Amino acid sequence: MLCKSLRIVNLLLFPILLFYSCDKPRDLPTPTHFNRVPEVKNLSASVDTTRTGKILVQLRWSYDDNGNLREWEVYRALRDTAGGNYSFLQPPVKVPAYSDSTIPKFVEDSIWVYYKVIPVGLDRFLGKPGIIRLTLYRK
Repeated sequence: MLCKSLRIVNLLLFPILLFYSCDKPRDLPTPTHFNRVPEVKNLSASVDTTRTGKILVQLRWSYDDNGNLREWEVYRALRDTAGGNYSFLQPPVKVPAYSDSTIPKFVEDSIWVYYKVIPVGLDRFLGKPGIIRLTLYRK
């Protein structure tokens, strides 16, 4: 008899406690690192050749300066349809421009080249990257 009454109390008490003990969901705090470092804007590229006949890609971009910018890291991916296999191009740059003449010769008619520019803050936080894809054609 005691067991039956405990079961009934548990069946009645459990839903009541469950319902009334839960708080309303709290809002997530706004992440501060998203706006901590300036965002890369208007990333553009132009393709030319050097005097020696190598391919020259010149990248340019803009940004809103908020005082927390150390440098930009530039990455490149070749022949990667997903654009995920990036290599770091040394050294990091201090101005919003980069020239790349280290693209190896290719035997295909054309290749895709991806560039990713990542702003790095004074506190080493990384900002939102700018990504651009180019199609280079063999001459």
